[in-house]
Amino acid sequence: MLNRGDGVVLGLSGGPDSVCLFFVLLALKSEYDLTIEAVHINHMIRGTDADEDEEYVRGLCQEFDVPLKVLRIDIPSLASASGRSIEEEARIARYEAFEDAANMLRDKGFNTKIAVAHNADDNAETVLFHMARGTGLDGMCGIVPVRGGIIRPLLAVSKKDILEFLESNEIAYCIDATNNQVDYDRNRIRHNIMPELNLINDKALEHIFDMTERLSQVADYISFEAKGLLQMAKQEDGSLRKRAISTAPRVIASQAIKEYLSGFMPYQKDVSAVHIDSILDLLNEDGERQVQLPYKKTLIISYEKLYVIDKEESEAKKVNPRFEYREFAYEKAMNYPKETYTKWFDCDRIMANVVIRTRAEGDYLVIDSEGNRKSIQDYFVDEKIPRHMRDTVPLVCDGNHVMWVVGHRVSEYYKISTNTTRVLEISYTEEEQNE
Repeated sequence: MLNRGDGVVLGLSGGPDSVCLFFVLLALKSEYDLTIEAVHINHMIRGTDADEDEEYVRGLCQEFDVPLKVLRIDIPSLASASGRSIEEEARIARYEAFEDAANMLRDKGFNTKIAVAHNADDNAETVLFHMARGTGLDGMCGIVPVRGGIIRPLLAVSKKDILEFLESNEIAYCIDATNNQVDYDRNRIRHNIMPELNLINDKALEHIFDMTERLSQVADYISFEAKGLLQMAKQEDGSLRKRAISTAPRVIASQAIKEYLSGFMPYQKDVSAVHIDSILDLLNEDGERQVQLPYKKTLIISYEKLYVIDKEESEAKKVNPRFEYREFAYEKAMNYPKETYTKWFDCDRIMANVVIRTRAEGDYLVIDSEGNRKSIQDYFVDEKIPRHMRDTVPLVCDGNHVMWVVGHRVSEYYKISTNTTRVLEISYTEEEQNE
């Protein structure tokens, strides 16, 4: 977790866990040549109690000459605006503040870690919380001891041992009264479930920790295999080959999808087991399917691939289509244009004014020299054009007869023949603009 000369940003709430970690780091300071700074967040939830915690932390850091940064953040207001729970909003605010402080130390040249005081009880409560709400293998692994620049030195230490350490050394600490309220899910687990498990086996906490250690090894292996699957499945446009995912073992495919979707989310936890299971169940179904994701994103399970679209980005993106026309006499020696977006049509067969639009009811095109028709709906399905794109495909139309599905095919009826006398050439270009 630590190397000699590291900088350490300590999240110091004033509670027993963070105070214990404060003294652990002080004990290691000389041996590891550590530069320690503390960050305290007043969440403005508990009124004068929170103010007293802040004053205690200030005094503690001043006594032991540890630089301290104190932030007052109105968590209730932020939670009301975001729609997140108080607990989740407070967690996000804390880690943003810790990261800001760590970056300041890094700017001074220190290899900096963020130390937080989760303990073995927290780990067990997290596992049970994830089990109750529904989780995958990652959730069953509990809290990770090291993730990026975040370290949790007390993760294998029980709350009981922490309290005994503080009491035997006559170290004062703050008590957060809200930790005794069972209105919060984690507090219910702490006060109602964990005591019952300890009655069943007084080593329940130790056994849960051992289980998370073993499951973490399994998760590491599965993650390794999933990364290999993603490398094999990923295409140049960022989509995944559907067949590669659907034929992989479900446990590997599940992790691969989770890692893929996490790249589109602010936090990995935004991708739940419900999303993953829905996607896996749809992989072998015919046709196109969609799975709604957080943050107005949608996973498209198309005919041959999987990809994510962002509704807000799509709405912000504007396309300026541009069509150019010219009409000229046809001569038999003329060479047809080979460009995808330039087509020739037999003027003599056009019955009405040529209109550029998107699909409408009754639209069709002629698919062969026999004059057989196919509706535009059936054409889109047969050509595997994604459903969310079908209302944006430009059509060059003669009434309900589609002369050209732009970017795709031309109706057989309007193709140049030996009887053609005049040609209508249409070229299409587009320019994307992001606002």
